[in-house]
Amino acid sequence: MLAVHRLTEIPNSKVIFLAPTKPLVEQHYKSFINLTTIPPESLHSLTGDVLPGKRKIAWDQTKIAFMTPQVLQNDIISGLYSLKDVSLIIFDECHRAVGDYAYCFIAKKYQEESRFHQILGITASPGSTLEKINEVKRNLFINHFEIRSENDVDVKCYVQNVENQWIKITLPPEFLEIKKKLEEILKNIYKWLKEKNFLNSFDLNKITRKDLLQLNKAINNRISNSKDDDEKFNMFYAKKIQANAIRISHMLELLETQGINALKAYLDRNEDKIKNNTANKSLKELFADKKFKQVKVLTFKIQAKGIFHPKLEKLKELLISQLQESVESRILIFSHFRDSVNNIVRYFENDEIIRAHKFVGQAHRGSDKGLTQKTQIRLIKEFKEGVYNVLVGTSVAEEGLDIAECDLVIFYDVVPSAIRSIQRRGRTGRKKEGKVFILMAVGTRDEGYYWAEKAKERNMKDSLKKIKASEGNAKKEQSDLLSFVEKKQETKDSSKLHEHTMGNFEIVCDNRETASPVVRNLSLIGINLRLEQLAVGDYVISKRVGIERKSSQDFTDSIKDGRLFKELKALKENYERVILILEDDPFKNSSLSENALYGAISSIILNLGVTIYKTKNAKETAKFLSQLAKKEQSQGNTTLKLRFDKAPIETSRLLEYLISGVPGVNALRAKNLLKEFRTLQNIFLADIPDLTKIENIGKKIAQEIYKISRYKYKNTH
Repeated sequence: MLAVHRLTEIPNSKVIFLAPTKPLVEQHYKSFINLTTIPPESLHSLTGDVLPGKRKIAWDQTKIAFMTPQVLQNDIISGLYSLKDVSLIIFDECHRAVGDYAYCFIAKKYQEESRFHQILGITASPGSTLEKINEVKRNLFINHFEIRSENDVDVKCYVQNVENQWIKITLPPEFLEIKKKLEEILKNIYKWLKEKNFLNSFDLNKITRKDLLQLNKAINNRISNSKDDDEKFNMFYAKKIQANAIRISHMLELLETQGINALKAYLDRNEDKIKNNTANKSLKELFADKKFKQVKVLTFKIQAKGIFHPKLEKLKELLISQLQESVESRILIFSHFRDSVNNIVRYFENDEIIRAHKFVGQAHRGSDKGLTQKTQIRLIKEFKEGVYNVLVGTSVAEEGLDIAECDLVIFYDVVPSAIRSIQRRGRTGRKKEGKVFILMAVGTRDEGYYWAEKAKERNMKDSLKKIKASEGNAKKEQSDLLSFVEKKQETKDSSKLHEHTMGNFEIVCDNRETASPVVRNLSLIGINLRLEQLAVGDYVISKRVGIERKSSQDFTDSIKDGRLFKELKALKENYERVILILEDDPFKNSSLSENALYGAISSIILNLGVTIYKTKNAKETAKFLSQLAKKEQSQGNTTLKLRFDKAPIETSRLLEYLISGVPGVNALRAKNLLKEFRTLQNIFLADIPDLTKIENIGKKIAQEIYKISRYKYKNTH
């Protein structure tokens, strides 16, 4: 209704409807076709399947565009089109507008660019705390809240009755035996960590996964500050057992809530890592431990006996009962783990009544292939049509899917998140009465998650009431009009300043960097961005300057796996000036020693001749890059790297282009060679000693030029 109203109110404007996934985008697109009188040719679904050039053509013709935020973000960054004529953006599942999610960037750019901006955010679960809800409000520039529950008059007539039932499951004694052995190993680790003052308790019920994850930072800090070798040895041992504590905690969760198959699959994956020599030391030591070997033996024995988690038997009972009661039923099963999804589907693969299919995300996990968004859309269609009567999904199935036929939702496990729990329950009771069954293993973390989720949902409701109340008070205390006008003027002046100072400068960004907030910050500053798939480096600001960016964690990881020096060496072969930007402090929480880090940095500066610059965060990185581009391009170095473009038409540029195709010859070396030899013929006829006389041409590159110029072509294709 609001979209139609805005288009009527501002006839030459456009509306954008954003949703996190392609299936949701397609769903909203079809709803508008079915529910509005807007001509279908004015409605366009613009996802990543549509090439940028075609998206631009469709954008010019559209009145309402249905998009994923990632696509819109990339189009804004690359300047494919402007948001100035957009009169409304609808953010579906707007609770995602936190941190670095694309919604935050889009809302900010929209506020800056649009002549008549209006934002509508919609969600069933805005956040479990006041802080989270307020963060969403700030990031989407929301100044008015509308809250509705199933009890409100204007909603009540659309709400269907949904029966909620918790079903308690008792673990078999065989599971409890493994559980006991894992808990013994875990308790011994907690005792040691408590002795070293890393934990306040070794009570298994008091230590959470979050506590274990936070230990890493504390241990790294003590490694960095420690001068005593014995203390350092203890700290590195602490890192190993902390990693194993996380693994054992995860194994316990798999056993308790998912079953023996999920635990066995996890053990097998780690055994493969050890066999393929890709496992780290802590994993190898855990799997070599005598007590842990007993866990593995027991797991293999129990699986061989065919003892499944009792949840599976209960699940089958519920499904058959539902499908016998109503043959046309559609059932959604949610599981937190993909292994469990696969196990459930396998369990029912030969069942004549239950026709189940998995519904997971796009990511591949080893041999377990993900589902493309195109496949997801097809599966939803087939589910509605009855090809499958059961979909077994992970979190990808939780948000927004409108399947009117779905009359039963089953939680195979409990999630300690109010947002995810509400989203799961919301998949049923949309057009008719529905049921929600939640399977909970007694005496396990399922129970702990149950109480955590309930508390968060209560907090959410209380927080919404507080926000609504404070909103009412704010209206009574209207701010000074002059201050408001001055503030608006200041914002406009600020954006104009960016436009004039930075709009003339361009940076080429590797298109994989769009996941980083750096690119979004560059766009907000006003830099012209060109997205390319760069062979080397992350950013290019001129034909002579190539830049690599590393977060502190990635810097450490790339030293360990050897990537860092290969990447920087490749940059040096292509650019005269190479800069490495270190984001955050690599010494702060590194698993490498201080000496190792200093050694790597010294080698980069002295041996490779690379300049290193440290920034605090992504915002500071963007500011530094913009100033580099401004300085470099103001001095006339405006041409970006030659080999990103098509071969130039101007002859001298063409010669530079051709000679810089020789491995190791960058733009600067190409110019030096041509200045001295004048023609390609002279360069290719020159001997190695003559070539090495040229500035920046060493023996290795001279040999490469000599060899290529005399190489006989072989047509082997």
